[in-house]
Amino acid sequence: MDLLKLVPTTDTIEVELKHPNTFEPLKNDDGSIMTIVVFAPHSKEYKAAMHEQTNIRLKQMQTKGGRSSTSITAEDLEESGIKMLVKTTKSWNITAGGKKPKLTDDEAKKIYSEVFWIKDQIEEAVLEAEVFT
Repeated sequence: MDLLKLVPTTDTIEVELKHPNTFEPLKNDDGSIMTIVVFAPHSKEYKAAMHEQTNIRLKQMQTKGGRSSTSITAEDLEESGIKMLVKTTKSWNITAGGKKPKLTDDEAKKIYSEVFWIKDQIEEAVLEAEVFT
């Protein structure tokens, strides 16, 4: 067995969005399936985003004047999760508000915050891709 044959061949994962209740694929007005392409956890882009978020948390936990300044809240963690999605989204083919929005950090943050169930679908797809690898 060659170990180099057991490494991923792509740095991205394409997630086909499904209706959160019926699990039917969601389609754009042009008939194409709504998809979001994210960087995989082994990619340099994902690792850079993870390091950035981890460094933020570590700074929050550093000792100041002999006292620990741990003040991380559930809201902080939720915000960190959304930031990770924003930073690790490579592209998308979605319809929101009757149009196909351009992928920007602000637009991604808005979509991921409002359409909360997308995060679960992306995380599930990433987990399945990693298990397969």
